[in-house]
Order: sequence, then structure tokens, then C-alpha cells
Amino acid sequence: MSHRAMSLTDSRSFTAPGLRTFGRLFLAGFIGLLIWELWARVLTRAVLGYPLEPAGLIDAIAQHRFGLSVPYLLREALHYGVGIVGYPVAYLAISRFLPRWQDVLDAIVLVTFTAGVGWLVAAGAFKPIHFVFYTAVLGLIATRFINRDPLIADAIVWGNFTWFNALGLMAPVGGLSFYLLGEGG
Repeated sequence: MSHRAMSLTDSRSFTAPGLRTFGRLFLAGFIGLLIWELWARVLTRAVLGYPLEPAGLIDAIAQHRFGLSVPYLLREALHYGVGIVGYPVAYLAISRFLPRWQDVLDAIVLVTFTAGVGWLVAAGAFKPIHFVFYTAVLGLIATRFINRDPLIADAIVWGNFTWFNALGLMAPVGGLSFYLLGEGG
């Protein structure tokens, strides 16, 4: 593993990050957010017929928990702030301080999503689309074990965990179903 890859993924050593590290983190957050926007607002719309809208999730949380209506522009700004600054800072902290963070995050996604699908089966609400979705999630998690590039493998883990955070944690807080499984996933 190169020194650069080691410094991003080795949780055993910690050096105080400098301005350059934060600049790279925020640039990576910006690029990641642009890729996510393409996937969520263009590709998801083409496949499902509707886009994923973080501003809508923020509104659902504000309405469901606090009875508040948050202006659209503020919701979009919160989404961009979390994507460009929040997630990269969380990645830095988790990857530096949580031993075997990749395994921990993969286990959280695997266990919680399996439990959600198990609940659908028990409730008699399991549909073929859920099987396809579950198989895709398992396949994506498994790619980390065959991927030769540790940075790509880590990106897959972090992407899965980001999905868990948004749809496994925040969606239910906003009154939506766990992982949006009740809405088809």
C-alpha cells in the first residue's frame, strides 16, 4: 500500500490534518456530491421515474419532528454543506479513530439492511424488487473483498455507509420507511 493510501486509511496513526488535507477533503466532497447529484437527480429519475431529493428528506425531518417548514434554498444549502464538509470530516474522523472501520461500516449496513428485508419477509410485504435490491447491496459490499485498489474499496464502504445514514437513519426520523423499503427501496 502506498504511503498516500496508508495515510488516508490507517486508523492506527494520527497526525493533525493540515490545511492541505482539509482542502483535499472538501474538494473530494464537492466532486463526490456532483457525482451523487448526477446519480440521484438524473439516473434515479430515469430508472424510478422520480429523483432522490435531499431537500425533501430535510423537509420531511423538519415537518415530522418539529412541525417546521424550512425554505427550499436553506434545505439545499444544508445538503451541500453536509456533502462538501460534513461527510468528508466524518470520514476523516472515522477512518483515523475507528479500528477496522471498513469492516465495522460494512457490518452496520449488512446487518441493518438484512434486518429491514427480514422485516418485509415477516410482514408478507417482500416483493421481487426487494430481492433485486438486496442482491445488489450484497454484491456491492462483496466487491470490497475482491477490489485490488484500497482507495476504491474504501470509497465503496463509505458510499454504502452514506446510504445507511441517509435512508437507514434519516428517512425514518423524517417519517419515511427504513431504507425506503416501504416505498420500494
